[in-house]
Amino acid sequence: MKPTTSDPQASLEVLTPSEKRWASYQPWLQSLGYDLRRRYQPGWKPSWHKTGLDPYDSEDSILPHIRGSILDATRRKDKRIVVMKLVPTNKQELAIWRCLSAPALLSDPRNSCVPLLDVLVLPDTDEELLAVMPLLLPFNRVRFETPGEIMQCLYKLSEGLVFLHEQNVAHLDICVQNTMMDPGDKLYPKGFHPAHPSGYTPSSKSPRIKSPPPRTCRTLAPVEYHYIDFGESVRFNSFEERELITGSVGHYLDIPDFADGKPYDPFRVDIHAFGDMIKETILDAYSGLTSLEPLVNALRESDPEKRPTAAEALQTLKSIIASQSAEFLTSHVPLKSDFQIPRRDYLLHRYQARVLRRPPIYPEIPGVDFETPKPMNLFSRIWGRISVFFADEPEL
Repeated sequence: MKPTTSDPQASLEVLTPSEKRWASYQPWLQSLGYDLRRRYQPGWKPSWHKTGLDPYDSEDSILPHIRGSILDATRRKDKRIVVMKLVPTNKQELAIWRCLSAPALLSDPRNSCVPLLDVLVLPDTDEELLAVMPLLLPFNRVRFETPGEIMQCLYKLSEGLVFLHEQNVAHLDICVQNTMMDPGDKLYPKGFHPAHPSGYTPSSKSPRIKSPPPRTCRTLAPVEYHYIDFGESVRFNSFEERELITGSVGHYLDIPDFADGKPYDPFRVDIHAFGDMIKETILDAYSGLTSLEPLVNALRESDPEKRPTAAEALQTLKSIIASQSAEFLTSHVPLKSDFQIPRRDYLLHRYQARVLRRPPIYPEIPGVDFETPKPMNLFSRIWGRISVFFADEPEL
């Protein structure tokens, strides 16, 4: 009997219209050195018919991004998992992205724009191109464990915004959905599924998806932060040629600049949106970060002229960080929600950071100096291990 979409499990056996398009590209992508997941291979049949696994425990049941314009792939030459995005050719997104990915700009350590790895000309349309970028996760996907991790994140994102504005580019859609992190290969030691980050496969050939993927923390496994999606962005040829624009854009449509329909400064809109994102994802989510409130309030000032520039905000943030104690920066930062990390996890990560002599903020911020932790003596190491072993399991 033919599966019907009224049965959720049966619907997993049928490719969606957007998936059929990706599957049709499989031979072409393979010829260019990219491999799609088994679900999109010619003649695919659900693995759970043979393995007896529940479909929801099977790797090839995982669907792509709901919009259908994004899919993961493996670059064969280095086995790197990448993300492919269909980009319209009638917008400036790709032109701006290419500009920000120029070798001279990519070499600048402040550049937090996601690198453009490749651009592929589609075989069946000239209305879209296929952009290839690294596999990323939302920047707050893994909860922050210490104030130091939060401060380091905000510093890099602020630095990235300064860089972006120096290139005379206003993003115009800064939000949690467009602010990502590259976890590298250490934050999730066993990896994670590119289309289902809350799960992982035990091996590349395993048909089973397991969860949750083991992970550590940012202090032990530093991540890189990136801005993505330049579909709403504007770029000017020079600072002198900047001008006001019109039209409400982005996720935060309640920004005061849009209220009366008058022309506005796109760079000041970025500042407000950046402040909105910090408030939503950091101040409203975690306790004990009152030192950041004055800066965030300034970023979200209703009068655009009273907001700091990106460079001014970065310097203020740097001063805030420098004024914090090492004890505070390495302490546990609790979430305001009911969910917390188990005490044993935090103590284990803190112990490992002390063994490695990690500073309160890592990677370190130039010009912000904290004393390097002293080596742990034998007694401290033993006591640290005992503390972790006997830590209470109830959550903090």
